[in-house]
Amino acid sequence: MPTRHFRINTKEILKQKKKTLRLLSAVLRTSEVESRATRASLTGLLSPQMGKDIVWFLRRWAKTYLLVDEKLYEQISIPLSTAFGADTEGAQWIVGYLLEKVINNLSVWSSEAELANDTVELLVTLVEKRERANIVVQCESWWNLAKQFASRSPPLHLLSSSVQRTLMKALVLGGFAHMDSDTKQQYWAEVLHPLQQRFLNLINQENFAQISQEEAVKQEIVATLEALCGIAEATQIDNVASLFSFLMDFLSSCIGLMEVYSNTPETINLIIEVFVEVAHKQICYLGETKSMKLYEACLTLLQVYSKNNQSRKRSDATAEEDQYQDLLLIMELLTNLLSKEFIDFSDTDEVFRNQDQGTPASNRTVSAADVVLYGVNIVLPLMSQDLLKFPSLCNQYYKLITFICEIFPEKIPQLPEDLFKSLMFSLELGMTSMSSEISQLCLEALSPLAEQCAKNQEKDTPLFIATRHFLKLVFDMLVLQKHNTEMTVAAGEALYTLVCLHQAEYSELVETLLSSQRDAVIYQRLADAFNKLTASSTPPTMDRKQKVAFLKSLEEFVANVGGLLCVK
Repeated sequence: MPTRHFRINTKEILKQKKKTLRLLSAVLRTSEVESRATRASLTGLLSPQMGKDIVWFLRRWAKTYLLVDEKLYEQISIPLSTAFGADTEGAQWIVGYLLEKVINNLSVWSSEAELANDTVELLVTLVEKRERANIVVQCESWWNLAKQFASRSPPLHLLSSSVQRTLMKALVLGGFAHMDSDTKQQYWAEVLHPLQQRFLNLINQENFAQISQEEAVKQEIVATLEALCGIAEATQIDNVASLFSFLMDFLSSCIGLMEVYSNTPETINLIIEVFVEVAHKQICYLGETKSMKLYEACLTLLQVYSKNNQSRKRSDATAEEDQYQDLLLIMELLTNLLSKEFIDFSDTDEVFRNQDQGTPASNRTVSAADVVLYGVNIVLPLMSQDLLKFPSLCNQYYKLITFICEIFPEKIPQLPEDLFKSLMFSLELGMTSMSSEISQLCLEALSPLAEQCAKNQEKDTPLFIATRHFLKLVFDMLVLQKHNTEMTVAAGEALYTLVCLHQAEYSELVETLLSSQRDAVIYQRLADAFNKLTASSTPPTMDRKQKVAFLKSLEEFVANVGGLLCVK
């Protein structure tokens, strides 16, 4: 019976594969009708939505079925493997056809943003996998496309900024396909060299400051910055070394542009975005020497931004929106830099191999903590309750301060007094007035802060006093207020570490609550529940086993007294 059932399933799978091939055939016929209509100058009779639907299907089909790695599957469709598997004429034909489809769409539909975007995403699909890219780069039309884009020739220069960014990503991914060294060198000379040369020729002009606001110059700068973002987005573990070196040559020049375009918010945002993408895509692969170079560049960027921001006047109606975009990007940059502390795919031996070429890690001058804390000095004074009404900005802000508290708790007491108070106010506001997701982030930030206080064993410090205040807030949240049950664990961990730090204050809170009860039954029920809660951790210490036992007892505690005292 099991064998028969397996055979039935196998037949069904093969039937589905045949349906897939028939469906592909139907879509290709429709696609060819569209292509012939455009060649006959009948574009006005066509629907961009139909073109979008065709590309949507072709991209997903190619990603799933074209040149499948048969080693990854126990079973594979023979018709599919025969038609579009490795070393088949069918695979070479359809890659060439899809490439021609991309080029035709970008020529005909350059003004249709959604269709153009889906088209370049199809191109990315063709080159993001090495087996497909190896076929793509053998096509003459691919080289023509690369030359046309690199020279800013029409109609590609009319594509939207986001489409041009993705097109550059695809061209860079294609450059890492299998080619002999001379061909590869020629390819990069045709794709990246013109970008670099045009940019340097422009910014090195003696009168660049005077012509920088001309529309043609601004368009060239924006196109270059979008291309840099696309190059960063193309980063993979096997190309990060080459791309990082190329991009680092641009970053210092980008910082110089911050001065020139200090009163052009859109350009400033795009400059910061280049750093955001480099950090996001590359930081996890960099060893300490290269990471330090990126930290230094980011720190310089933030210093220039801070200087310009202090002198920038924001009195117009778009001031709040500009501030929102700036802060969102800066916090994203800082969060990406922090991610290095817990996501690191770099070779730990790199520092030792490169000591002759770079600064040894032990003597490094800039760390992630330096950059992030400098960034916090910029962000905290600018964050207002009005800005926190933007959901994406609010989420990014609280993720950032939670990461900082978790990764660098020892740095928090070193903040200037006004910034420290601002941070503590933000945590309280997030716990008491924001969504449950934000509240949970704030609770997760409290535990490492309390543990830091316990390590220092210093009382009457600002952080020690602040954690005492948070003890009451967390206590009230768990005992007196209705709260999302998903936050119980985070709140419990925070409460436990705070109780370890402020045992006398916790006992006082319990006694005050019990003494306020007039009902003897409720009084006894509460007293028994509190006794059971701390029975396994008396006296409470920063011991993991005790914390686990406390959290188990807390679940029972919340279930027993959760409905007795809730005031809202």
